[in-house]
This record gives sequence, C-alpha cells and structure tokens, in this order.
Amino acid sequence: MASIKRKEKKNGEVVYRIDIALGYDNTGKKKVKVITYRPNQSATPKQQEKEVQKYALDYEDKLKHGESFEGEEMSFEDYAEKWLESRKEELAYSTYESYVRIVNLKIVPYLGRYKVARIKPPIIEAFYKTLVDDYANGSIRKVANVLSGMFRTAVRWQMIQVNPCRDAKVPKHNDEESTLKYYTPQQSLMFLRSLDMTFETIVRGHQRVDDTGRPYFVADYTEPHTLPLQLKVFYTLSLYCGFRKGETLALHWSDIDFENRKIKISKSVGKAEDGVAIKKPKTATSIRTVGFPDEIIPLLKQYKREYSVYRFSVGTAWKGDGNLFIQDDGKLMGRSTPYQSFKRHLKRYNDWVRENPEEAAKQGYEPLPVIPLHGLRHSCATLLNYLDVNIIDISKVLGHAKSSTTMDIYAHSFEEQNTEAANKLNDFIRENMRQRA
Repeated sequence: MASIKRKEKKNGEVVYRIDIALGYDNTGKKKVKVITYRPNQSATPKQQEKEVQKYALDYEDKLKHGESFEGEEMSFEDYAEKWLESRKEELAYSTYESYVRIVNLKIVPYLGRYKVARIKPPIIEAFYKTLVDDYANGSIRKVANVLSGMFRTAVRWQMIQVNPCRDAKVPKHNDEESTLKYYTPQQSLMFLRSLDMTFETIVRGHQRVDDTGRPYFVADYTEPHTLPLQLKVFYTLSLYCGFRKGETLALHWSDIDFENRKIKISKSVGKAEDGVAIKKPKTATSIRTVGFPDEIIPLLKQYKREYSVYRFSVGTAWKGDGNLFIQDDGKLMGRSTPYQSFKRHLKRYNDWVRENPEEAAKQGYEPLPVIPLHGLRHSCATLLNYLDVNIIDISKVLGHAKSSTTMDIYAHSFEEQNTEAANKLNDFIRENMRQRA
C-alpha cells in the first residue's frame, strides 16, 4: 500500500508525496518509488485526497504489473499509445480521432524509437523541419501543440522534469500567407446577396430507362438551382452571428428569442464513434447568448412558416424534436450537408460570374474566394472589427474565453482593416484639402 503525505508550500500550493514500496534489491535494501503529485488546486481537501489516492493506486498497480513509467526506460512509441488511451474519455470523438492521426502518422514514425527522457529540443526541432516541405504553418503548429501536450503529461506523470517542446523552435514558411480564410465585409455582403440567386446548370444529353425497361435518350436541358431556405438561414446565422458549424446545427426553435433578437448557444453537434452526438459547446464561455440584426427576422419567420407547413405534410413520419436544420423526416441535418452545399453554391456562383461578366459587373458581383465553411465565422469577426465593435464584445460573440485569443486568431485580418482605415483617412484629408484650395 502506497504511503501518502500532504504538504502545503509557502505559496499556498498543495502537493502530495507518494511512497510506493517495490520490494527489496539484491542487497536486502528496501526499494521505494517516490512521486510528488500536484492535485487540482481548486478542489476541496477531501476531493484532493480522493484524487491522489486514485492516482497512487493506479500507479502502484501499473508498477506491480511490470509497467514502467520511467522516462529513461519507456520508448516514445509505447508512451504515445498510453497517452492516447488516457485522453480518449476526455476529448470529443472528432478531436480524439485527429489526435490519433497526428500521433500515429506524423509524430511516432520519427520519434517512436527514442526513450521519452532522451528526447531533447534539438531532436524535436529536427522533427519539425521534416514537416516544412509538406505542410502549411497551421498544420505544423497543430502537430507541435499535440506533441507539447504529450510531454506536459509526461511531466505530470513524473517521467521527465521539463517539457522539451518549451524550448524547441517551430519553423514556418516565411513566404506563406495567412492561412485564415474569410470574406472581407464587402465580400460578405456579396455572398449574402448570392444566397437568393437562381443558377441554371446544363445537364448533358444521356440515356434513361422507362418503366417498361425500354431505353431512351434525353437531349441537353437546363436545370435551375436555388438554395433551400434552411441553408440560407444556416449561412446567414453563421456569418452574422459567428457560430461554429456544430453550434448552428444544434439550434432548436426554442433557442431563438424573436422579441429580443437573441439566440442562445448551449449545445453543439459533434462527431461520435457511432455517428453524431449533442454535447456541450467547445468551452464554458462558448455557452452564450448572441444578438442578431433586425434584417434576419423576416428570413427566420419565413423559414418557420415553411418549416411548420412541411412538418404538417409529413404527418406521423416526422422524427424531429424541434431542431432548426433537418433532413426529410425531421431528424437532425447531417454534419456534412452544410459544407457540401456551401461548396456547390460557391462553384455555381463563381461559374455564373465568369460566364456572365457584363451582367455580373452590372449587378455588382465579383468572384468570391473559396473558403471553408468555418470561414463564415472568421468573416463575422472581420465584419464586426470593420464596424468598430470593440475586441471584448467580438470575443463574447464568438465565445472565446479571452479577448487575447480573439486577437491571436484575427490579428492579421484586423491589421489589414487598419490599413484600409488609414487609406480612408488619407482620402478624407485629400478631399478636405481640395475644398480649402
């Protein structure tokens, strides 16, 4: 049985000393494994005691079954397997899946042969350099963040004293543009206008078979495409309110306060091992209430009327429970549907602009950059900054824990807008100087 002793440092920090007896060596001397464990500092003494007892029992059990958690003895490959297993219950399934891919496909092939304690900053920097030719800065940073997290756990497990990633420099492409993709305020307005457009697609001639099994040929014809109303609502909310895809998908009609023009975000749709799952949002601060402009109200009410009529027409086949975005039977819309429809819409729009340049110019349309669906959230932040909304309020809209997080993500786009503001100021000064002259 492990011996546990509580100790409170001068700065108020609570730690526990754990002594685990490992029998006797060849000389008859008692072998003891000594561990210093730092519990959750915000927990009560009783909660801390339970936490350290569980940790000590688990650690002692692993030692008795021959599992060594010594950084000098365990290979990084073996450690990676144990680390992934320890995180499985803590992470959203989609996040865990991405960790597995990063660890097994990128990190382990290079670092797997090393002992955990033998991996130093130069080795990590050499590993990072192997990624530069094949991956963008954002992807390299993601790998670095996962690796640093692995070593933070190794420190907590008493396998090593210092996280080697702390002093390892992450390389980047100096000539690479910002990987953040978004619409400028002008492009955002253009995109919103495009949601009401009808595009005609040419369907080439092809063979068909009638009800009797007899083949026949259908000549070329045009087919009109208009974005479904629920997807117009989805993209409008994403851009104006800065919601994440999972947050938008999880919305119910009960979350919308029409009178006060507010939407409550309290849940999110995420990937699960057996499909999809409704879960809490990404962070505690992601639970929030976001206001929306008056212009959205007619669109939402129009969709609610269409929604109610459709639900009535489905009758007993309806399987929904009040969620806004649905499949044919009322069940929750598939996670990939908004993204796939978004891509198709952008392609149809850009094809139309390219094929009808005079009409597009007359109506004020230009080609739009192809951005990811999450880019609408980035576009919201960019638009709010353009409208001089302060960074703290932008952070609250987006559900960030700290306004510094918002600045870290959007510094580049905000800087571009500051340049635009300076240009406007130059124009203002020149205009006034001409009037004085």
